[in-house]
Amino acid sequence: MNKLVKSVDRDQLIPEFLHTMNGILGLTARELELMATLIRMDMEYVKEPNTNKNVANRYNRKWITEHLGITKDNLSRYIKSFKEKGILKAGPAEDELCVNKALIPMVIGDRLQLTIILKIKPDDI
Repeated sequence: MNKLVKSVDRDQLIPEFLHTMNGILGLTARELELMATLIRMDMEYVKEPNTNKNVANRYNRKWITEHLGITKDNLSRYIKSFKEKGILKAGPAEDELCVNKALIPMVIGDRLQLTIILKIKPDDI
Protein backbone atom coordinates (compact mmCIF):
# COMPACT_ATOMS: atom_id res chain seq x y z
CA MET A 1 0.00 0.00 0.00
CA ASN A 2 1.27 3.48 -0.87
CA LYS A 3 1.39 5.99 1.93
CA LEU A 4 1.97 9.75 1.82
CA VAL A 5 2.21 11.85 4.98
CA LYS A 6 1.95 15.63 5.27
CA SER A 7 1.94 17.71 8.45
CA VAL A 8 -0.52 20.61 8.59
CA ASP A 9 -1.59 23.18 11.16
CA ARG A 10 -4.93 22.38 12.81
CA ASP A 11 -6.55 25.55 11.40
CA GLN A 12 -5.56 24.46 7.88
CA LEU A 13 -6.81 20.88 8.22
CA ILE A 14 -10.13 21.33 6.38
CA PRO A 15 -8.69 23.30 3.41
CA GLU A 16 -5.82 20.78 3.09
CA PHE A 17 -8.26 17.88 3.31
CA LEU A 18 -10.38 19.42 0.53
CA HIS A 19 -7.33 20.10 -1.65
CA THR A 20 -6.41 16.44 -1.26
CA MET A 21 -9.92 15.36 -2.24
CA ASN A 22 -10.21 17.85 -5.09
CA GLY A 23 -8.85 15.42 -7.67
CA ILE A 24 -12.15 13.59 -7.23
CA LEU A 25 -14.39 16.59 -6.50
CA GLY A 26 -13.11 18.88 -9.26
CA LEU A 27 -13.99 22.14 -7.48
CA THR A 28 -12.73 25.64 -8.28
CA ALA A 29 -10.69 27.59 -5.72
CA ARG A 30 -13.81 29.60 -4.79
CA GLU A 31 -15.90 26.43 -4.40
CA LEU A 32 -13.17 24.94 -2.17
CA GLU A 33 -13.26 28.06 0.02
CA LEU A 34 -17.05 27.82 0.33
CA MET A 35 -16.95 24.07 1.01
CA ALA A 36 -14.36 24.55 3.78
CA THR A 37 -16.73 27.06 5.37
CA LEU A 38 -19.74 24.75 5.01
CA ILE A 39 -17.79 21.83 6.51
CA ARG A 40 -16.81 23.97 9.52
CA MET A 41 -20.44 25.06 9.88
CA ASP A 42 -21.62 21.45 9.68
CA MET A 43 -19.09 20.28 12.27
CA GLU A 44 -19.97 23.12 14.68
CA TYR A 45 -23.74 23.06 14.02
CA VAL A 46 -25.90 23.39 17.10
CA LYS A 47 -29.35 22.03 16.35
CA GLU A 48 -32.24 23.86 17.98
CA PRO A 49 -35.02 21.73 19.48
CA ASN A 50 -37.81 20.90 17.01
CA THR A 51 -35.77 22.04 14.00
CA ASN A 52 -33.87 20.22 11.28
CA LYS A 53 -30.13 20.52 10.60
CA ASN A 54 -29.57 22.90 7.71
CA VAL A 55 -26.03 24.18 7.09
CA ALA A 56 -27.43 26.52 4.43
CA ASN A 57 -30.00 28.16 6.69
CA ARG A 58 -30.59 31.90 6.37
CA TYR A 59 -28.20 32.77 9.23
CA ASN A 60 -25.34 30.82 7.68
CA ARG A 61 -26.12 32.19 4.21
CA LYS A 62 -26.01 35.73 5.56
CA TRP A 63 -22.68 35.06 7.29
CA ILE A 64 -21.24 33.57 4.08
CA THR A 65 -22.35 36.48 1.89
CA GLU A 66 -20.89 38.99 4.36
CA HIS A 67 -17.60 37.23 5.09
CA LEU A 68 -16.79 35.47 1.81
CA GLY A 69 -18.20 38.16 -0.46
CA ILE A 70 -20.40 35.75 -2.39
CA THR A 71 -23.64 37.21 -3.69
CA LYS A 72 -26.93 35.59 -2.67
CA ASP A 73 -27.56 34.45 -6.25
CA ASN A 74 -24.10 32.88 -6.63
CA LEU A 75 -24.40 31.21 -3.23
CA SER A 76 -27.68 29.64 -4.35
CA ARG A 77 -25.98 28.41 -7.54
CA TYR A 78 -23.09 26.92 -5.58
CA ILE A 79 -25.44 25.15 -3.18
CA LYS A 80 -27.50 23.76 -6.06
CA SER A 81 -24.32 22.52 -7.76
CA PHE A 82 -23.07 20.93 -4.51
CA LYS A 83 -26.39 19.11 -4.14
CA GLU A 84 -26.20 17.81 -7.73
CA LYS A 85 -22.64 16.54 -7.13
CA GLY A 86 -23.65 14.84 -3.87
CA ILE A 87 -21.41 17.12 -1.80
CA LEU A 88 -24.39 18.46 0.10
CA LYS A 89 -27.12 16.01 1.04
CA ALA A 90 -30.77 16.81 1.61
CA GLY A 91 -32.40 15.02 4.50
CA PRO A 92 -35.88 13.57 4.69
CA ALA A 93 -37.33 16.91 5.80
CA GLU A 94 -37.71 19.69 3.22
CA ASP A 95 -35.44 22.13 5.06
CA GLU A 96 -32.73 19.62 6.03
CA LEU A 97 -29.31 19.95 4.39
CA CYS A 98 -25.86 18.80 5.53
CA VAL A 99 -22.42 18.05 4.15
CA ASN A 100 -21.88 14.54 2.80
CA LYS A 101 -20.34 12.54 5.67
CA ALA A 102 -17.47 11.42 3.41
CA LEU A 103 -16.30 15.06 3.40
CA ILE A 104 -16.31 15.52 7.17
CA PRO A 105 -12.74 14.96 8.34
CA MET A 106 -12.54 12.45 11.19
CA VAL A 107 -9.53 13.31 13.33
CA ILE A 108 -8.21 10.53 15.54
CA GLY A 109 -5.48 11.68 17.88
CA ASP A 110 -3.09 13.78 15.84
CA ARG A 111 -4.07 12.56 12.39
CA LEU A 112 -6.68 12.30 9.76
CA GLN A 113 -6.40 9.11 7.79
CA LEU A 114 -7.97 8.98 4.37
CA THR A 115 -8.46 6.00 2.11
CA ILE A 116 -9.16 6.64 -1.54
CA ILE A 117 -10.27 3.78 -3.72
CA LEU A 118 -10.15 4.20 -7.48
CA LYS A 119 -12.05 1.41 -9.19
CA ILE A 120 -10.81 0.48 -12.62
CA LYS A 121 -13.65 0.05 -15.09
CA PRO A 122 -13.63 -3.19 -17.08
CA ASP A 123 -12.78 -2.82 -20.75
CA ASP A 124 -15.80 -2.37 -22.98
CA ILE A 125 -15.64 -5.22 -25.48
